[in-house]
Amino acid sequence: MSEVVLCERRGAIAILTMNLASKRNALSTTLSDALETQLSELQRDHSCRVIILTGGAHFCAGGELGSFSDNAMELRNEMRAGHRVVRQIITGRVPVIAAVEGSAFGAGLSLAAACDFVIADSDARFGAVYGKVGLMPDWGALWTLPQRVGMRRTRQIVMFSEVLGGEQALRDGLADHLAEQGAVLKVALNWAERLASAAPGAISATKAFMARSPMALEASLDWEADMQALLLASEDFAEGTQSFFDKRTAVFNGR
Repeated sequence: MSEVVLCERRGAIAILTMNLASKRNALSTTLSDALETQLSELQRDHSCRVIILTGGAHFCAGGELGSFSDNAMELRNEMRAGHRVVRQIITGRVPVIAAVEGSAFGAGLSLAAACDFVIADSDARFGAVYGKVGLMPDWGALWTLPQRVGMRRTRQIVMFSEVLGGEQALRDGLADHLAEQGAVLKVALNWAERLASAAPGAISATKAFMARSPMALEASLDWEADMQALLLASEDFAEGTQSFFDKRTAVFNGR
């Protein structure tokens, strides 16, 4: 598994690289399981504050067509395995940045859309071409895409099997930033460093809230009261307040 997904640590930042270049990182069961394992370990590791997910020259070509079982129950279990990866990204405490170069098609698009931030270049291609093979979007795309691009645009993208270049993805809100050619990972690392310097409890609480949205007003206010009270009582809040008065950069310890 360690060869299928490479993990590089740069201090508080972990870079996960899908490493099946010959298949453009098509999401086989092996790759899906390796992603889940790596993400799960990093989400539990409190020295990790940000995860960057990348695939090198091609982010992810989607599901590995031709490898699927013809048994409905086995197929459902395979889908559940993909869902475990999506949950690790969306509901995990550590923010995840997708660094997208080349193709992000099908489940690859879904994987990117599940991340908190998406950095791409103009040559990146995002495709929701499920309809061309007789499928509906999966890996959580019908939940994540409307939050990124709105319901109207989601219908167009998925029902017409659109392919979006990097610039269109940025205009639609699917991508958060368009980097220069060859600079996608560099920009992602810059964003990760900014996130890693923030109070991890505050980032985690904000991420957890947004994973539950949309939420009814009263439930939203209850959640806010509970979480903000914990943060106000934290060492990081005391450090943030003192650094403000001292006119210095805060150093947060996650407590």
